[in-house]
Amino acid sequence: MKIEICNLGVISKSEIDLKPLTVFIGPNNAGKTWLAYVLSGIFGPRGYEEYAQAYTRGQVPASYAPLDDAIESVLKEGNATIDLYKFAEEDGERYFQSVADYASNWMHDFMSTQPARFSTMKITIHLAETRTAFLQQVEQYPIQSRIAGGLLTIRKKAGDRVVYIYTSVEGEEQITERLPAEDIKDRLVQSIFRALHRSLYPQVRVFPTERTTLVTLPFVSRAREKPAVPLDRKAMEILEAIEKALRELEGVSGLTPSTTIEQNARIAIGPVAYFLSMMSDAFRIGSQQIASRKAEARTNPSIQKYIELAGILEENILSGGLDFSTPEPEPRRDILFQTDGVSLEIPIVSSMVKELAPLVFYLRYLARPGELLIIDEPEMNLHPAAQMKIIEFLAMLVNAGLHVIITTHSTYLIDHLTNLLDAYKHTNQDDIVEMFLLEQKEAFLAQEKVSVYLVEDGRVNNILALEGTINWETFSDVTDLVQRIHFELLGE
Repeated sequence: MKIEICNLGVISKSEIDLKPLTVFIGPNNAGKTWLAYVLSGIFGPRGYEEYAQAYTRGQVPASYAPLDDAIESVLKEGNATIDLYKFAEEDGERYFQSVADYASNWMHDFMSTQPARFSTMKITIHLAETRTAFLQQVEQYPIQSRIAGGLLTIRKKAGDRVVYIYTSVEGEEQITERLPAEDIKDRLVQSIFRALHRSLYPQVRVFPTERTTLVTLPFVSRAREKPAVPLDRKAMEILEAIEKALRELEGVSGLTPSTTIEQNARIAIGPVAYFLSMMSDAFRIGSQQIASRKAEARTNPSIQKYIELAGILEENILSGGLDFSTPEPEPRRDILFQTDGVSLEIPIVSSMVKELAPLVFYLRYLARPGELLIIDEPEMNLHPAAQMKIIEFLAMLVNAGLHVIITTHSTYLIDHLTNLLDAYKHTNQDDIVEMFLLEQKEAFLAQEKVSVYLVEDGRVNNILALEGTINWETFSDVTDLVQRIHFELLGE
């Protein structure tokens, strides 16, 4: 999928090709994280939620006849159908382009910034290369939504191209007499746009640099409690903001501290909200959900693979196991790291464990094929050998059907990525696999699955050459400077 970016922060005009693994490298403050986060907003749930609300209110210029006709038919006749496959085939790219166009209206809120404006930002999306896979997912996407106790039902079976919308209203009674027309329109628009969005990426999971602090925070009802260990200023600010939001919503029917964390995570930057929501989902996993996922894994090789990958991450990189302190969600549930027969609470484990624990829980309990992971600086807090392991591991995720975008400054990570590309082309992979730290051929990566971009001086340039080399002069320049200073000092 090709994306053109204009006027995004310091980035003036560039084009990127999103591949299963897309890497943004470059100096600080060059726009790498902003670029990754803006994409997370557009392709994540915030994108279709904001656009659906605007569409329902008539605040966007685009219109889609199949959707509008279905809404009118439901309001008048009580039932309708939408050929979702045909809709996606004819209007899918226009839909995503419209979502991207509207993003300038809410991106400042998503990025939690007032001084920075996005009014001139322009994101252009070309789906041509992913069109076939996108349409296949549209056909397989199931919808089962029962609104107001079944008063309105929106249904589509996996493998069926048509969405059926019908009501339980009998006789001459109109659906609008029992359910406001705006609610009907909003629910139908949300369902259709969500289906299109999640057919491209079923979920967008963001692992922000703040994850090493956020993972130590409580994610169930003890969110109201003061942390058991001192936190740095940023962590305290985030926790205080969460607590403030919870206090403001106290007493609202149906809302509890465990549910309001993700609902009110917009108090933090949007990508952090995505992370908080993901971790909250993981914390609510109990024995019943674990049993269900294991049962699914027996018939779904992808789910089984993700569970196995979580184990590889624990055994070969963390050298220990991660689990919850109680088998069922409850107010004092904690993450425990078990190593050498000792169980340690997450606030007191090493920074590497804090860094990678969220990825373990994601893979074990939540991961599904086709999801997009955006990881800001995966090398953060890792020893150089662990940095080499993590790029091998990320390559394994890509080969297991996940999409990954990373930002990085790591020479070890990028240089070893070149090794993985070369290894894929090797005539006998069995002979070389022991040279690699994880000793897994699944880490060898085809070059057509990879994009590498240098983000620098307002530009985003492709630096992955056809022969598989990665030319990133910005880091070699620094290396040369260090060596020059060293030898000049020796010369004195």
